[in-house]
Amino acid sequence: MSHFSKIKTSILDLELLQKTILDLGFSYRAFSKTVDDLHCNSITKKPTLFVYDVGVKKNDLPFCSFEWNVDQYLIVVDFALWNLDMDFNYFMDRILQQYAYNNVMNQGYVQGFQRVKENVLSNGSISLTLKRF
Repeated sequence: MSHFSKIKTSILDLELLQKTILDLGFSYRAFSKTVDDLHCNSITKKPTLFVYDVGVKKNDLPFCSFEWNVDQYLIVVDFALWNLDMDFNYFMDRILQQYAYNNVMNQGYVQGFQRVKENVLSNGSISLTLKRF
């Protein structure tokens, strides 16, 4: 029997999340949902992203999704059906690290900074040097 786990993240920005998913070699499909508020006004929520492994020939089933929940994205996963060739915790670490990297690069660019140096350290962390010209 399936049981979906919903895990809180610190992910807020849809465009950065989409870029992160693509950067890590996955694909996604976005689905928006309209809901009615207390005053019967239709509100379109941020879309849910269903994530697919592009390495799987028949990838018609997503291995997880990101669902907006008031102020952040939750990752929704069924651990009984987890079929990636990596541990879920490793996957989450990669998603959060790449999202943080994309966020730093995006904010740096907006404020006039450019990347001048980047190193991936032996422990997997990223050392990044930005400079404003």
